[in-house]
Amino acid sequence: MNLNKLLLIFSLLFFSMQISAQILEPAKWEQKLSKNQIAKGDVVELIFQVKLNDTWHLYSNRQDYQIGPLKTEFKFEPNDSYQLVGEVKAMGAKKEYDKVFEVDVNYFEHTAEFRQKVKILSKKPIIKGYYEYQVCSTVDGKCILGEGEFDITLEL
Repeated sequence: MNLNKLLLIFSLLFFSMQISAQILEPAKWEQKLSKNQIAKGDVVELIFQVKLNDTWHLYSNRQDYQIGPLKTEFKFEPNDSYQLVGEVKAMGAKKEYDKVFEVDVNYFEHTAEFRQKVKILSKKPIIKGYYEYQVCSTVDGKCILGEGEFDITLEL
């Protein structure tokens, strides 16, 4: 076998391994605070913004069913530097009947936003936690579970 054929085969094998190793990420998460100037005692909103690929849905954290797609969940690590005020709110979720699960689901398409009010209790608040979610394709019904962490450390 000549060297050119060997290089071509090796290149094709390497390229195919790269393609199969790609991870599908239809949801991109970012976090920010509702204001820049924060003082001890302030109540601010922690804003989770999600950009979704065009043909994907993200399921809200608020659902009215027992069995269905997995809802988005947020977990906050307890810390004396902040206090949660209320629960995480989904902003602008849509509602639709899901034929697969035979229930009404609350979901987002294109973008999603969740907000959690937090009272700042110290001059160096540390807000950490994680989120878990499910996204499903509107084209082929493929669903993917996802998770991520957040860590907001401030010095006032």
